[in-house]
Amino acid sequence: MANTNVKTTGLLPPIAPKAFGGAIGMDLSHLSDKLNSDYYSVIEKLCVGAGNNLSLLQQLEVQPSAASYIERCNALIDEIKNFINARKGYYSPYLYELHRKEDASHDCSSCSGNCHAGHNIKLAEIKESIARIKDLPNRLQMMSLPLHSETLYPDVYRALRNHLALLQDMLTELLFVEETYLIPKVAEAQKNINARS
Repeated sequence: MANTNVKTTGLLPPIAPKAFGGAIGMDLSHLSDKLNSDYYSVIEKLCVGAGNNLSLLQQLEVQPSAASYIERCNALIDEIKNFINARKGYYSPYLYELHRKEDASHDCSSCSGNCHAGHNIKLAEIKESIARIKDLPNRLQMMSLPLHSETLYPDVYRALRNHLALLQDMLTELLFVEETYLIPKVAEAQKNINARS
């Protein structure tokens, strides 16, 4: 029988407010800041918490099916971390650069030509990454299906399921925000600086 006396206090971080009102009037810099603080950072914390829960679960006596579940969860958490790292390390700096150019009334039509390709590629990459990550919330839901009431589960497993459910909610909302607000703002900013043909 598995040891269910694993300490699980403090495993769930507070979630940022989910209201994203006013995004329509935000410039790219402020939108990027809001995405970083309200979504990317929160999702990173949830990934850390889920990873901690998975480590604790691995310390328990686990059956082969549980080991397989832990392995799949770890792979999914790694995929989410990579997505968020790309957002923070690659796309956020681009949003700030694009905002700076738009604010300075930069005109890409007078650039050497690499400017057009770079901007168009960035927008296509953002759209493509959203398309690739769209199945993550569904995969998270499958990993956090309801428990059977007649089975005794360790508290750490329940905490992991809570993290996965919160990750699912946050990713679903993030994808909506990026598709609804970010993509149009990037396209508009690119148009304003004549970066798109």
